[in-house]
Amino acid sequence: MPVDTHVHRVAGRLGLIDAELSAEQAHRPLTELAGPENVYALHINLVRHGRRICHARRPQCGRCPLAVICPSAGLFS
Repeated sequence: MPVDTHVHRVAGRLGLIDAELSAEQAHRPLTELAGPENVYALHINLVRHGRRICHARRPQCGRCPLAVICPSAGLFS
């Protein structure tokens, strides 16, 4: 699983990885979480979500479909 800035940020905010993990350290737990058949789909969707809604500085939590399950929702307003 490639872990770029979007994948790392979104996965951390959603609680999929420990916030203390580096992008390099996040590779293994995200790969295991997704399973080999879903790695590509998870990567693409985390990148897409990070680009469209879960921005680094001003995430749009109010329009996020994952806000109901996101421990970070609303913390950035």
